[in-house]
Amino acid sequence: MFSNIVNKKVVFNSTTTSFFRYYSTIKNTTTSPKGFKTGTYACGLKKSGAPDICLIHSEKECNVAAVFTENKVKAAPVLLSKSLIEKHKNTGFQSLIINSGGANACTGPEGEKNAQTMSSLSSKLVNAKQQSLVMSTGIIGQQLDMKKVELGITKASENLKDDWLSAAKAIMTTDSVPKLVQKQVEIDGKQVNITGICKGAGMIHPNMATMLCTLCTDADISEEALKVALKHSIEYSFNSINVDGDMSTNDTVAVFSNGLAGNKRIESTNSKEYLLLEKAMRQCATELAQMIVRDAEGATKFISVVIRGAKTEKDGKIIANSIATSSLVKTAMYGEDANWGRVLAAVGYSGANGIEPSNISMWFASGNGNDIGIGQKNDPSVAIQFLKDGQPTPKDDEKAAKLLSNKDISIIVDLNNGNQHYTMWTCDLTVDYVKANSHYRT
Repeated sequence: MFSNIVNKKVVFNSTTTSFFRYYSTIKNTTTSPKGFKTGTYACGLKKSGAPDICLIHSEKECNVAAVFTENKVKAAPVLLSKSLIEKHKNTGFQSLIINSGGANACTGPEGEKNAQTMSSLSSKLVNAKQQSLVMSTGIIGQQLDMKKVELGITKASENLKDDWLSAAKAIMTTDSVPKLVQKQVEIDGKQVNITGICKGAGMIHPNMATMLCTLCTDADISEEALKVALKHSIEYSFNSINVDGDMSTNDTVAVFSNGLAGNKRIESTNSKEYLLLEKAMRQCATELAQMIVRDAEGATKFISVVIRGAKTEKDGKIIANSIATSSLVKTAMYGEDANWGRVLAAVGYSGANGIEPSNISMWFASGNGNDIGIGQKNDPSVAIQFLKDGQPTPKDDEKAAKLLSNKDISIIVDLNNGNQHYTMWTCDLTVDYVKANSHYRT
């Protein structure tokens, strides 16, 4: 039994067009995971004066699982958090400290010392037995002003409460809106709660993105089962999005579980209880990942890239990634140009196996492409087929442009070579993206 938080829409004023930004509101009452509190403070790391410190604390020790950036250049907080998890074998954590306004990446021994200070100070202030995990986000290569950071951590620890919306706001950088989600699932007659917050709008690429994400749950689950659940959730969410093809130095997704829901401990990854929790975690991660793409810097379109009929899931993912990362495809979508040739070229050079050009069919559609009725209808207001069995179909450019004027669109490629499928999410590449990133440091 799953329930969702109400989605709201925020209009982002772009110089090119208006685009709906999505975020989820959380009522800080009965749906938050038991035993978790958050504290935030504006210590002055951000030029805007907005909150830039977030402390998350659990009254009970947690099992933790985490996934970190695959970038060879890793920030100090990534290296520290990874070492702490390995040292304590994913158990016994009660706190997480996050700062925005500075990545603490490529900062040498001083940066490592500063990450240690953040970890030790925050854990001490909340009386945690183990050091806090640490996340940082912002400009690379600049040292943190630790007088400000230490004050911010102290103030945040003095104001812990059930306020996840403020927590989501405090970790934002170029984000237009806070990103958070809550879900509940019934396990063993107990309501298990999950809350997730994340940040990210640029430097987004699979095998994580320039993003930070924290999931907190009161489920009782073993550390080994929790690691499996997170790995599964990440594969079909944060590792399935793209904005600009750049991979950050700071990417981290961590999940904390404190067991206060009171369900029987989940040990087996084959159990019904585990599968219920895994599904809820995956849904949380997927919604947060999609929020990142919807909030992408300068974006005007949310694009689902749907690969069907692949021989293997791996091949489907390789092809989806090739299309989702193609600058030519992304600029065509921005221009509302149904240039199916660019998509087909991306399929061809993807490196995937099982591609037979004479078998490929392709559609552009509004929405997520799930209801286009492949092989049954060709309603130009819903979807238009541009390729059938490797051959182009008659095209009406005016209707195609109208179809692609939708803010949510999809590219559907059927390889007709198997029964596996894969979906990735991306956005268009716009003039505003260039503007945002050519003046990022200023």
